[in-house]
Amino acid sequence: MDMAVLDDLVLAALDAPVKANFDALYNLLAKEAVIPAEAGNALDTLWEGLVEKLNPEAAVFCFRAAELQLPESELFRKVLVNSATTLLPPYLSRPPVMRAIGVRDEKLKIQEIASRWVKLQLLKNGTIVFLPGSKRWGVIGTIDNINGTVIVNAFSGIGVNSATPLDTVLKEAVLLAPGPELNKLVSTTNMPTYTGFHNIIKRRTLLPLAEETIKEMAQAGCGRNMTPAAFAQYWQGEEGSAVAAAPVSSERRSCNGRSLQEISDLLQEEGDAGEFSDADTELFVKFFTQLKPETAKRNPKLLAMDISGIALRMNGVNLEKVIAPMRSKAAFWPETPAKASYDALSLWGDLPAKNLEGLAKATIIAFDDEYLTECALVLPLKALNSICILLDSDQIYDAAKKVSRCSCDLLMWIWKNRKKHKHDELLSLVNIENVCRALNVTEEPPRAWNAALRELKTSLMDKSDFQQFVLENCSGVEEFAIVLQGATFLGPRDRQSLLAKMARNSESLREYLENGAAHKLINANAKKEDSLSAPKETAEFTSALSRQRMQDELDDLINVQIPENREALKTARAHGDFRENAEFDAAKERRNFLRRRREELEHDLGTIQAMLMKDVTVDNTAVIGSVVEVEFSDSGKDSFFLLGARDGDPDKKYLSYRSRLGAAILGHSVGDTFEVPGNRTCKLCAVKALPAALVAELDA
Repeated sequence: MDMAVLDDLVLAALDAPVKANFDALYNLLAKEAVIPAEAGNALDTLWEGLVEKLNPEAAVFCFRAAELQLPESELFRKVLVNSATTLLPPYLSRPPVMRAIGVRDEKLKIQEIASRWVKLQLLKNGTIVFLPGSKRWGVIGTIDNINGTVIVNAFSGIGVNSATPLDTVLKEAVLLAPGPELNKLVSTTNMPTYTGFHNIIKRRTLLPLAEETIKEMAQAGCGRNMTPAAFAQYWQGEEGSAVAAAPVSSERRSCNGRSLQEISDLLQEEGDAGEFSDADTELFVKFFTQLKPETAKRNPKLLAMDISGIALRMNGVNLEKVIAPMRSKAAFWPETPAKASYDALSLWGDLPAKNLEGLAKATIIAFDDEYLTECALVLPLKALNSICILLDSDQIYDAAKKVSRCSCDLLMWIWKNRKKHKHDELLSLVNIENVCRALNVTEEPPRAWNAALRELKTSLMDKSDFQQFVLENCSGVEEFAIVLQGATFLGPRDRQSLLAKMARNSESLREYLENGAAHKLINANAKKEDSLSAPKETAEFTSALSRQRMQDELDDLINVQIPENREALKTARAHGDFRENAEFDAAKERRNFLRRRREELEHDLGTIQAMLMKDVTVDNTAVIGSVVEVEFSDSGKDSFFLLGARDGDPDKKYLSYRSRLGAAILGHSVGDTFEVPGNRTCKLCAVKALPAALVAELDA
């Protein structure tokens, strides 16, 4: 290893801790089977710098580097602790979880810590797991961050639901991506061949596996009822062995099927039995040519699953022959997808993921790229992972721009895959115009499409990273305002809540709203009947100083008080017995108060507009930002500073124009006599400009 190059890369990473610099450093280290001891000093310099300042890019690098054979270093172990804290979400960065990862266990090798970290990232609800220590199969459930356990549920009818130590799972678990074919691994009646077992493991394993571990999985799964001799014969890899595969109920093969249902049953029995031959292809072609259109129309899902199962085991040339007779018979392949009904396309949202892969492969064989691209614009989100992976990002972008419309499903697919497909033009489609256009639907779509619609609206209303991205994709706040005015899916309250949240991410938007646009936006498209059933919300004006105080209070609630209350609730819960837990009751009351106050502030900030007192012109009329001298019928003369809605302060004679007295005075001219609260009259004697010092204070 060139030590000079290492020193340069370390300094570059410390000077600019960005992904590119860390990648270059990792690539240099990864070239060495064992990092030489003389590299330790340079690396210690890096660890020392990262202890002081660690960002997410550096934290990711640290765990990647931990997989390498690095020189032992106490500093590096300390950095790993900080890296875990930096990368883990708050609900997981608790002592029981940290202990399970082992970052503070000096007896644990660095490489083992890295391995556990990788497994924790893969540990999702629904992941299939095999635990060699207990010879147990299961399905991952919820992680209990208090007790440091994971709920492992029964899998395919074997085992029981139980809480398993997270330490055990991270130490030894084999993790597999979920899928229907995994059921064969534990089935004693529909078990795969030796080769089939290995092929399923190869496709579904999330981490490399040793042959001995795969054998243990088979012994505890499909071979659990076999005698040692029978299992040994099975594990020899003889695919034709009498005990190697489960007994097949029929000598017929799927290519000999006489109905869609029989083909489906035989495909299921055959499992991953290898590629279909040319002779098999001819039999399938004959069957689908003779299949009546009424039968295909009556059983679209069964037909789709048959085509999918065949597609996954057939090369492209033969598959094209099989599909040719079906192009005009399959309802899920409409002539023009963009004009097809929901009913025709809904099947794409009902099929399991594995079948969607096969159906997508068949579609690209049966039709051209243009047809598949058109499908990407209208199919439900569930199908897009299988469809869009077969298309270039440029194709999807060009098609979407051509029709000037994106579905909720496509927008969510682009957003969810933004890190995999770093295509700037494709990402530019996730903008406020496309989002609002997609959400402006007159009626709720069917179930297959409704999930993406709800998720897109939730992302817009509640996900700060999505809101920030949409704002960055907008050419200007005026364009944003114009588009939002046409967002018929938003009522006044939703619109004001969205504005308040997005204004925190954009200074230019905040200034735009403060200059008078908020009221127009919030009440855009408000229905007349709404005004009859509820008081109409009107904009308020106040000084820049008082509005900033409201914003500061909201920021303090979000960043300080609410998180503190959340921790207080956790602490109080730990005391148990909620019936006599005064601390818990107090924390709950505090939570309710903070929630109400946050809603009030977000509502008020969405409607209230800041005004600059220096811009106020004073003549002989009482206006906001003036000094008024009045004479009451029962108490003589008095003077007030007539100010904004949130500027009232009786001790300083600051009179809010929204107060009863302020509202009575506002708009009157010098010499006018009018009624004021308290059954008395009042005369406006004079109107003057505010003192310069007060103007400077209020406009600060």
